Amino acid sequence: MFRSMRSKMILVMLAVTGCAVVLITVMFYQRSAGMIEEDYVENLYGRVRQMGDALDESLKEIYFLTVQASCDEEILSEAEEYLSGGKEECLTNLAGMLRSYSDRNSEAASVCLVIPRKQMIVTSLEYPVYQKGISEDKIEEIRKTGMTSLTPALIGDPLQKQDHILVFVSPVEADNGEVCAYVMSCLKERTLYYNYLDKLEDGRSSRAVLLDEDGRIVSAKTLEDAGRPYDAGQEAAAEQDMICVRYRTDFLGYSFQMETEKKEVLADLGEMRFYLAAILLAVLGSAAVLMVLITKAMYQPLRRLTETMSLVSGGELERRVEVTTKDEIGILSAEFNDILGHIESLIGQLVQEEMLKKDAELEALQYQITPHFMYNTLNSVKYAALLKGEAEIGGLLEDFIELLQASINKKGKFVTVAEEIHFVKNYMNLQRMRYEEEIEADYQIQQDALPCFLPRLMLQPLVENAILHGLDLRAGRNRIVIGGNVDKGQLQLWVQDNGRGMTKEQMEELLQQKQKKARGLSGIGVANVKERLQLYYGSAGRVVCESSEAGTKICLCLPAYREQDRYAL
Repeated sequence: MFRSMRSKMILVMLAVTGCAVVLITVMFYQRSAGMIEEDYVENLYGRVRQMGDALDESLKEIYFLTVQASCDEEILSEAEEYLSGGKEECLTNLAGMLRSYSDRNSEAASVCLVIPRKQMIVTSLEYPVYQKGISEDKIEEIRKTGMTSLTPALIGDPLQKQDHILVFVSPVEADNGEVCAYVMSCLKERTLYYNYLDKLEDGRSSRAVLLDEDGRIVSAKTLEDAGRPYDAGQEAAAEQDMICVRYRTDFLGYSFQMETEKKEVLADLGEMRFYLAAILLAVLGSAAVLMVLITKAMYQPLRRLTETMSLVSGGELERRVEVTTKDEIGILSAEFNDILGHIESLIGQLVQEEMLKKDAELEALQYQITPHFMYNTLNSVKYAALLKGEAEIGGLLEDFIELLQASINKKGKFVTVAEEIHFVKNYMNLQRMRYEEEIEADYQIQQDALPCFLPRLMLQPLVENAILHGLDLRAGRNRIVIGGNVDKGQLQLWVQDNGRGMTKEQMEELLQQKQKKARGLSGIGVANVKERLQLYYGSAGRVVCESSEAGTKICLCLPAYREQDRYAL
């Protein structure tokens, strides 16, 4: 499915883009959720703090009201008079004075006077004005609360047993220090909840709780929770899935705690997920379209290159890639075109060389009978001369036959120096007959050079060149020296004449110009000898030419090998 480079590139780019977009979307969502949560916590904390401060201020007023009532001399006097005389009129007077204190604060449900010795409570309420028969447990609970000067206590309402009330209790002391009664200011738990906690709950899955210093619930939405210890395990679990805000009041030390489920706070963010998903799909779709267009523009030159390569591999070497870009693919296409051109040129050259080779083979087959006919005819002439007593003519014919065989024979590319000197001697015998023995040959070959091998027909072209171009046959006293020796593993062979000599320009032309077959025996020039030496021996084979008015000397330098196998190419 994803075999082409284009499809793989699109897949990779889509994967990278998708991962990047998803990562950005997730980070944006989390950051948005964090910001919303932070803003909500900050706002909620402000509301909780406002309610806490309001409650603290209200309870502070009730506390001072309680202390002031406990220090009222009239209340003390009426209480003592009631304790001493038992007059019912005193209770009515006390209720009126308590009612005046209760009217000072609208949140105070009532202000009561608890008389422990009579086990009764006088209230500021219209009904009952007082109630007797209060249990010892209630009296003791009120007494313990009065022992603390500041902290209120949550107790069961002694008058209406189904309710809980928050009370401030302050003792009423006689002149002798004896506590004869307790002033108790009462605030109903439900009134506390609806005035403060209920306003914090905004209809979501939230919970507002008022805790005292000991961690007990003072007021909560559920009436049964009042007075119970707050569950620390529940608080820890709530921190995972809920937003918890707590504020501790300065005066009372009570704590307002507000709990809201995170999913409710982030409910509005849920709609954003659909928008983010839509944006994600839109971005991926746009990226896919853009990638298709980009890869198409990038892939077009590559597709042309692959198609051309396929056609070339099928044999259409004349095909070329259209280069339309200057990038790496364009450079590759241009180089591919150059390679095709070079290959096509090499193939043309190879075809041409093959055709020339076939022509040469046909020509060789056509003329292969000629050398044998020449050998047989010359041998017949030689034997006829010998039979007639012409031994010199027979010897010359034999020398010519050997030279002809040496120049035409293709068996063996290398001969020994001794064999090469034999060819040269045969050639000189013929030349001396031709020029009526006006040429003198002097052979100065050392014995250690004779068994060394060299390519066939290396000295004969040098001797031929000396006769044709070096000697002045009209001047007489023509002499050619053919020498050779071995020095430090180097075979040195030279041909020296006593002719006219050569200029520097003539020597350079002699060593570089290729000679066509003309009037000589082999038609091999000095330049050809030089090329063959370099072909066989590289830089170890060279031709050195020296010339002056006394004549010209051409020297061959090559490795002194005595085993023919070491010449194998």
